[in-house]
Amino acid sequence: MVSLIKEAMKAQEGRPSAELELVTLDFGGLMDALSTARLFDSLPDPKTRTAWSAAIEHLDEGAREVLDSAPEDRLIQSPQEAAQALRGWRTFDEGIKYLKAAQARLHRTYDLKPSPDPWEAR
Repeated sequence: MVSLIKEAMKAQEGRPSAELELVTLDFGGLMDALSTARLFDSLPDPKTRTAWSAAIEHLDEGAREVLDSAPEDRLIQSPQEAAQALRGWRTFDEGIKYLKAAQARLHRTYDLKPSPDPWEAR
């Protein structure tokens, strides 16, 4: 969970702050963390498992949509590609919410809390 949180935060740091800002996105670490996270889908608490699965699904879908919105042969996105990137980031943000919910449930249900808190480590 900690590596997934760190990679998700790193991906968010690469998020453009303006619509037409030129950025280089590197979701490689995030995709690796998501692959590892999928191995832990058998959490015993159903609500935690649901939040965990939703986090993985939304982070993956959002990142893929953002990556797919990047033009291959030019530096500027079309309005359609920009809209797709925005949808992807919104989906990614939902994944972050679910990831925070899963971590909170693990803390409440099993008294598991990473030290130091990866959300505050940056």
